[in-house]
Amino acid sequence: MGIDVIIQNQVHKQMEVLTGSALESLSSVVSTAPSGSLLWGIHKHADTMFNAKQLDALIEEIAALSPRNDLERELFAILSNAAEFAIRQRGYIWFSGD
Repeated sequence: MGIDVIIQNQVHKQMEVLTGSALESLSSVVSTAPSGSLLWGIHKHADTMFNAKQLDALIEEIAALSPRNDLERELFAILSNAAEFAIRQRGYIWFSGD
């Protein structure tokens, strides 16, 4: 099991569940993220939810990272796109750990 990534609108209605092999690397990215960063704050075994303000910061954080491989590059693109979509919905991203 990994970390499920769910986009919700402003009333917490599920808009999309993200899938794909790149998301399987999220646990590894979380484990190696800089202490105090938003990525570091995603709990691998519990729920973490980011609101629109936090998602703005997450987009900036991801843009400043250097992916270690193509899978991470794809993961960062997926997370950035998801964050932008959630912001347009005035919503959230829910990270559901196993």
